[in-house]
Amino acid sequence: MHERGGLIVVGSHVPLTTAQLDALIIDRPGTVTIELDVRALIDHRRDEHLAAQADAAARAIESGSVIVHTSRALVTGRNGDESLEIARRVSAGIVELVARVLEIAPPRFAIAKGGITSSDIASAALRIHRARVVGPMLPGIVSLWQPQDGPAIGIPFVVFAGNVGDTASLARVVRTLSR
Repeated sequence: MHERGGLIVVGSHVPLTTAQLDALIIDRPGTVTIELDVRALIDHRRDEHLAAQADAAARAIESGSVIVHTSRALVTGRNGDESLEIARRVSAGIVELVARVLEIAPPRFAIAKGGITSSDIASAALRIHRARVVGPMLPGIVSLWQPQDGPAIGIPFVVFAGNVGDTASLARVVRTLSR
């Protein structure tokens, strides 16, 4: 039996994050990659799509790491309020997926790519209220946290803002935690 893998969640849609995601997929060719379709998260397909993707991610974690990312095309509304509502619904979908995966198959580690993504996953999906900052994974603001409470206790969590690092940074962090 293989050791349970990590959960890498990429929500940020900035060009650097997309380049980092592409580099990660190349660096880890055997890693299961699951796309969360942003359009499905904001329409009538939401519940079915989230259930299917969460189940797929949980199954994949049983034998290795899994990369879950939002579709790369930015979806906006007709005005600022609509765009903000879309962003909220997408974030809520990411949180729901991570919470479901945590319940079904807790990962060995978790990485959240994107500032808002990291914040929402930490507070709402992993329900971290207290964590010890172990230190930087890379120079800058890529931090490794050790949750001190909630359902994620004992699962190292990496906070990785969207516009941080170089193209290979995400792959380096995943490689380090996968050892």
